[in-house]
Amino acid sequence: MAVSYVTQIPGVLRILQLLFNFIGFVCILATGLSQRGDAFLAATIGGFLLSLTIILIRVLDVHAKISLPWIKIEFVYNIIWAIFLLITSALILDQGPGGYIAGGVFGLFGVLAYLIDAVDKYYAGL
Repeated sequence: MAVSYVTQIPGVLRILQLLFNFIGFVCILATGLSQRGDAFLAATIGGFLLSLTIILIRVLDVHAKISLPWIKIEFVYNIIWAIFLLITSALILDQGPGGYIAGGVFGLFGVLAYLIDAVDKYYAGL
């Protein structure tokens, strides 16, 4: 087991992604649902589950047993999810006051975490 992954920069960024997705998800759920809120919930729940899966793959050393270009896979995932989360966060910020604004702000923090992780993967050697 590579528990040290969560103490390194990629692991910390992945945990921040989990945290921002979860907080944004809770903010929207507490405020009430709308069509834009549903899209944001899809983005945050999907991001949370995929980021959790990547953490488990890294911590349990599954990436060493399965020969795939993991850095490229994570890079593409980070870029796609940053765009998806940026769009849904912008829709949420336009929705209205209260929890929608808080959720949108945490969504933007998540976008930042995904983009920093993508840059880290790029410099790690695509």
